[in-house]
Amino acid sequence: MAFKQTVHRVLFGVVTGLGGIAGILFGLYSARYLNGLTQVTIYACYAAFTILGLVVGILLADPVADAAAETVESAGNSMQKMALSEVLLGSLGLIIGLGLAFFVSLAIQTFKFDSVPLVGAWLSPVLILFNAVLFGTLGGFIGVRFSAAKSVRGFLDKGDESAGPLVLIDTSIIVDGRLPAVLETGFLPGQMVVPQFVLGELQTLADSEDPLKRVRGRRGLELLEALRASHPFQVMDDPVEGRGADQKLVKLARTSGAALLTNDYNLQKVASVQGVKVLNLNQLAAALKPAVLPGQVLQLSLQREGKEAHQGVAYFEDGTMVVVERGRPHIGKDVIAEVSSVMQTATGKMVFAKFRHLVESAPASEESA
Repeated sequence: MAFKQTVHRVLFGVVTGLGGIAGILFGLYSARYLNGLTQVTIYACYAAFTILGLVVGILLADPVADAAAETVESAGNSMQKMALSEVLLGSLGLIIGLGLAFFVSLAIQTFKFDSVPLVGAWLSPVLILFNAVLFGTLGGFIGVRFSAAKSVRGFLDKGDESAGPLVLIDTSIIVDGRLPAVLETGFLPGQMVVPQFVLGELQTLADSEDPLKRVRGRRGLELLEALRASHPFQVMDDPVEGRGADQKLVKLARTSGAALLTNDYNLQKVASVQGVKVLNLNQLAAALKPAVLPGQVLQLSLQREGKEAHQGVAYFEDGTMVVVERGRPHIGKDVIAEVSSVMQTATGKMVFAKFRHLVESAPASEESA
């Protein structure tokens, strides 16, 4: 806080001083139009322009100093969180960017801006300054991004390259509880990675005063502990810039080209807009839900007898078996049956239904499938 106040005071004085200097320069520039006035009046005009510049400088100094101090403090905090490689490569990118800006500035100086009314004398310096800021900022940004990508790739190189692509695990997936069962099927290939900030979010949940959040957080930590033995995952310690875990996950996924495993609908939308591949267990479950529901009325063609004495068996077009109670007497006929339950097994899906009547005796309002 003391550092921020010091920066604010210094910048306040600088902006105020610049306002006064601008007033003096404007007064000198206006001198050519003051030839018909007395010397005292001319000096009075100089003083008036100087005071006006100081007043404008004072009015602008506070908001400008506040914004600049906030920027400096934010930059300092970001620098503290950055890895050494990011600082070094960012600095190198800044130097390269300024080098490119120097050569572009040489080209700018070859143009004659003096013929431009009013601003001609200032146009060249302003363009050179803008050019330096643009290329310097761009070079530093590219350097930091390159460092982050290199850091992530270095992390991946330490792992098993044959394990497949990188998959970042979100907090919502961990506390959901279905991840071990999904991994057990082998349906989700790739290297499972839990970023350090996700563990921090779980720890915050586990320490929460809210009983529900505390239970979810502790269950998530216990799930990860159990996964270490059956499906080892890696923890990524690399710091990532961002205001929250969601923003950090998206940035890390973009930098590394990883997929993001989440149940958070809003996070999925944000990540998808930014070109990140998203895997959502809720969408997967919705895609795998039964095509028929209990209570639904179907028209079926009974093909053969079932295991029980009173059962008949029919099949959907996709091969799903439908066991019809009291259907054995009607083998080879079309019947109307009502779904009673749907069973999902490792080998597929099985539907159980109750016989209602033959198709010939079905009311006109009956639904068919």
